[in-house]
Amino acid sequence: MENVLQFALNIIKTYGADIVWIAVLFFLGRGILKIIVKRMVKLISEGDEQKPAAEKRAKTLGHIIVATGNIVIYVIILLMVLGLFGVDITPILAGAGIIGLAVGFGAQSLVKDFVSGLFILIENQYSVGDRVKIGSSEGKVVKISMRSTILRDDEEKTYYFSNGSINNVVNLSQGGKSN
Repeated sequence: MENVLQFALNIIKTYGADIVWIAVLFFLGRGILKIIVKRMVKLISEGDEQKPAAEKRAKTLGHIIVATGNIVIYVIILLMVLGLFGVDITPILAGAGIIGLAVGFGAQSLVKDFVSGLFILIENQYSVGDRVKIGSSEGKVVKISMRSTILRDDEEKTYYFSNGSINNVVNLSQGGKSN
């Protein structure tokens, strides 16, 4: 027990100030991220005529940005701590780059769907409840996720579209006329 206590005291003496700075950077980074996202959500939701839909869309984007930002912050802090204790992080970064490249090639369609879904939400191309025509299918939008859009036609048939495969959309609810 005494050896563990001595070891902990030696770490605090040697790295105490650096650990405090890393903790300060961690909390500062998370705080700045949350402030930026809150302001972004407020700007997006204020600038749209369809207040409830815009607010919901902005909050969805905000959650995605916060989750991604938190992952980036955690990884940076972990690498800083490893570097502090003398671990060479160069091989870790190289390995992460290679793994990221492999995953990127393997998940191209997933990334394409995700980015397309992001732009559908940002550009407000259509919303849940709108009547749209995607390709030769026409119906009411039941659900929009980051990966897919679900339509239901007048005969209660359900159509699933991956957002990356949607090339052209006709929104029949926008523009004054609704079916």
